[in-house]
Amino acid sequence: MIVQYTALFVLYLFLAYQKDRFSLKEIIAFGILFRLLLLLLIPNLSDDVYRFLWDGKLWWEGVDAYAYLPRGIVQDNILSSELFAQLNSPNYYSIYPPLNQLIFSVAGLFENISMGIIVIRIFIILAEIGTLFLLPKVLRQYGKDSKLLLIYAFNPLVILELSGNLHFEAFVVFFLIWAIFEFEKQNHNKSAVSLGLAISFKLLPLILLAGFFKKLDMKSYLKFIVVAIAIAIMSFLPFLFSDALQGIIKSSSLYFQNFEFNASLYYLIREIGFAVKGYNIIATSGPWMGILSFAAMIIFNLLASPKIKLSERMLWTYIIYFLLATTVHPWYVLPILVLGIISGYRFPILWSFTIFLTYWGYSVSGYEENLGIVAFEYISLLVFIVIELPGKNKNRKLYYA
Repeated sequence: MIVQYTALFVLYLFLAYQKDRFSLKEIIAFGILFRLLLLLLIPNLSDDVYRFLWDGKLWWEGVDAYAYLPRGIVQDNILSSELFAQLNSPNYYSIYPPLNQLIFSVAGLFENISMGIIVIRIFIILAEIGTLFLLPKVLRQYGKDSKLLLIYAFNPLVILELSGNLHFEAFVVFFLIWAIFEFEKQNHNKSAVSLGLAISFKLLPLILLAGFFKKLDMKSYLKFIVVAIAIAIMSFLPFLFSDALQGIIKSSSLYFQNFEFNASLYYLIREIGFAVKGYNIIATSGPWMGILSFAAMIIFNLLASPKIKLSERMLWTYIIYFLLATTVHPWYVLPILVLGIISGYRFPILWSFTIFLTYWGYSVSGYEENLGIVAFEYISLLVFIVIELPGKNKNRKLYYA
């Protein structure tokens, strides 16, 4: 798997350096084709889709997908054990937002699991097509070659994790691009709506609200926040008619206090904890890392010069978050890739290769994380950032106000 991905990535880099040989229409057409080729694929690098289908089918059975653990549902014979057997989280409440659940419920109309997967993939491919058409417009707004779209359109991690493994970062990327597009056109209300929709699919883009600070006067900034959060709240209104809150709080607390994967700074702190305490201190260090991350993002956006473009502020806000996170799956970094393309950074391209190496630890017997690969991933990333930053900022004298 790693060998095949490496070969694909080498081919991708070759095509990226040959982008001028393609027209923009050809890049878009091939980008769509590569995604459509995966239409009938059963995801084999992620089993999240089975939870999507599980939740979707529950709604059609008249069961609140937020309110019950899958293990309890299968014991009551409400759904078949065939789908339950493929779940990776039978003991966790669903935490997927209502807009996601709407797509799950459409897929849940079909008894056949393969058909349900195809339905979800169609929605994701549509979001991807939206990005392929919109990203060139944003690149032109930033004075860049619209053919840089190829770096996103042909990237193996993007294609495999979104259209292949069916992760909903596809919607986050599309709505983030739309938010930037509208903001640069001075359509601030539309931009806020777009960011609110990104938050509606994944809560994480909430952190990007700080990136609009200093890009607007205080009154406009507060209005922007209100509009974006209002859109997100509207999408979460179904929670008011559900028993979701308690389950979501439980599952979210587990995320910060139990889950750990491909972390950077947290793993160093974890080792210190083992040396001092003699056990894994994630239950306390996880929440504290979250607080530190939030504080660092706020401080960065307060101090960063107004001259820094919106896409770049978003990029570094994401970077701060993930360098302090306890869990960083490969598909999490895809918004960073597209923001890097717009901002003129190349290190996200490197990360889109090295982060895939974390799949090395998967086998039929389970998963065992290779800390050597994690170290290589983050050291190479940080080295590349250190090399690239001086050149990027040589014409920007005031990086901090």
